[in-house]
Amino acid sequence: MERIGIVIKPDSSIALSIASRVIKTLLENSIMPLIEEGSARSYPTLSDYGTFTLDNPPKKIIVIGGDGTLLRTIMFLGDPDTIIMTVRAGKRGFLLDVEPYEAEERVIDFIRDNYRLTRYSRLKVKAPDRQEYCVLNDAVFITKMAKLVSLSININGERAMNLDGDGVIVSTTAGSTAYSLSAGGPIIDPGLDVIIITPLNPVQLHLRPLVIRFDSRIEVDISQSSNSLYLVLDGQISLDLLPGDIVTLEHCPYPAIIARFKWWENYYEKLYSRIYSYL
Repeated sequence: MERIGIVIKPDSSIALSIASRVIKTLLENSIMPLIEEGSARSYPTLSDYGTFTLDNPPKKIIVIGGDGTLLRTIMFLGDPDTIIMTVRAGKRGFLLDVEPYEAEERVIDFIRDNYRLTRYSRLKVKAPDRQEYCVLNDAVFITKMAKLVSLSININGERAMNLDGDGVIVSTTAGSTAYSLSAGGPIIDPGLDVIIITPLNPVQLHLRPLVIRFDSRIEVDISQSSNSLYLVLDGQISLDLLPGDIVTLEHCPYPAIIARFKWWENYYEKLYSRIYSYL
């Protein structure tokens, strides 16, 4: 019997209601639903179904929630070939394309492989003495306690920026509509594969965001005179950084694979409805 996993935003009556409908549709189509362990703990009423862990997922997963739920799932996913379907159950959910009212119809499409696969480039991030992580949205270097940090940013071995301020955001194309946008970075068309480097409140007022090729290698060098700071990865993992640390960012060989149903046809409509008119 084919199995499809379900990841559900915690503590959300809307997400739980959608998940119940998704489960019903899967069962009606002879598919065994598996609930992600963390989701099962959040919703004991779903405890009758089998569970799975993100480090050992089934070949297909349905994520129900917001951007944070999707980013967490992708961050800890053990199989880079897993295909993810997304159902929006959050206020914004820009990266999730299926609306709640159409969930059952799209689940049937997902079962029948009636979708377009979109592979989202990710950035591989390596901090000193830490494991490597791949981020879908961004790596954020940000001050602790609002104290000044001093950074040097090198691109392919060449100095590109010296920055004193609150930090810097290094984001992907997908991440251009996230924190980088709020900090003054540009919106990047999804057909472009680039990296955006967005300074956070720099003392050097002339510094502006940079858009560079995605195959670039970036080094962020924390000055010996800098205050300590955090490195936050997709809003899911926070690492402490110290003066003298050097963090490298480069192309991750494992893209995030998401099943899209109508994403490319209405990208700018979504841009307006979920960002420009955000309330």
